Amino acid sequence: MRLRWLRSFAVLLVPALWLVGCSSSPGTKVTVHIETAQGGRAFPLAVAYRIADGEWDWLPPDKDAGYSFYVPTGKKRYGVAVRCPELRMMGPAPVWVFELALDDTTDPVVVCQEGGLASPWVSVTAQVDVGSVAGAMGYEVITRTGRRPRGNTSGTQRLSFHPEPDQDVILLAYSTATISQFEPDKLLAGRVFRGISPTDGLTLNLSLSGADAVGTAQVEALPLPAGWSGNYAVGLATRGGSEIHLGDLGGGSQAGGPYKTVSGPIAGDYYTFRAGGYLSTPSRIDLTLSDRRWLDTGSAADLTADFIEPYPDDYAPDTGGERVRFSLGYPGEADVYGFYAAVPGGKPIKVWVSRAWLGDASAYAMPDLTGVIGFGDVNTKATDYIGWEACAYRSSLSLNELLALPTEDLVPTVNPGAPLELRSACAGNS
Repeated sequence: MRLRWLRSFAVLLVPALWLVGCSSSPGTKVTVHIETAQGGRAFPLAVAYRIADGEWDWLPPDKDAGYSFYVPTGKKRYGVAVRCPELRMMGPAPVWVFELALDDTTDPVVVCQEGGLASPWVSVTAQVDVGSVAGAMGYEVITRTGRRPRGNTSGTQRLSFHPEPDQDVILLAYSTATISQFEPDKLLAGRVFRGISPTDGLTLNLSLSGADAVGTAQVEALPLPAGWSGNYAVGLATRGGSEIHLGDLGGGSQAGGPYKTVSGPIAGDYYTFRAGGYLSTPSRIDLTLSDRRWLDTGSAADLTADFIEPYPDDYAPDTGGERVRFSLGYPGEADVYGFYAAVPGGKPIKVWVSRAWLGDASAYAMPDLTGVIGFGDVNTKATDYIGWEACAYRSSLSLNELLALPTEDLVPTVNPGAPLELRSACAGNS
């Protein structure tokens, strides 16, 4: 009788144990999204990750060429490192590293300028006419894929688009036939043509009149510390993805000056504003301040820059240990810190570290990735470094919202879809 009871108990126990094992969670899933600057999918050369302060490990792609891992239950902090393909003429692109917490985001986006899929193209004909704008001598057509300046007032243009719906085209008229960047004083009129779904054979009729004349607003003198120099620039990012580059609507020195406004803005269009200041100290430390904003076009008005506290002019990393180590001695409050290091013949590295990851730490040591597949030349030894930079960032968006966008130096490379203020202070060696 006792043996029969034990056998019955064992039969019941085995499925119960199986259910317990199946219900155990591997933790919280983190998915690393590798994208181009335009938000398309990109494919890196190598990806690594770590949990909390643990060792870095190679992260292989899954069957769909995606990258994800689990942060175990009871842990909150993790790091990701991405090495991108590069065809750049300006030197090697850094390895990008993010040290974050689950409360920051579980879906960080990392930009690889190269390594994206080739997109199909659609050719569209545009009939352009700005002859009704008084004083016009040239025009410029701007799409997501580029800008086409022309030294006449009318003509036929062949424009290339990616075949996506609800795009737009910007047409600008100038008082010069020789159009170059940063000539807002010669900009006469502008208009955004919206809701374009490009298909082969489509013809667009793009024209401007006196009703499309640009307006003018003012950037006030930049409130920089004594001895600093600075400048400002203004552009436009449309809801449909086209962009008037920074400086093409206005730009100038720290004394401030005018910028041009475009008629007919709608929700989702943003004026882009950048103000910056810089100072080189006698000890060859470069200090910079930046105020970046995406402003609702419906409330375009005079602008006043707002900078955060600068780094002290004697700031420098600690090179007395094995790795370059940055103190968190920034005098103001920061949502994120950024650190950069470079050595001769090695791959440069740039790291962003959130306040949640840092906790009560007073310094951050650059990571050692040399033992991970694909990262062997990422040297952060203190004895070898030649270049460094430390930055503090403050944003009006949550870190979760900001890291959901493709960014470079935390600056969105696409329309952020919401008003945004992003300010930074940096210190680096000359």
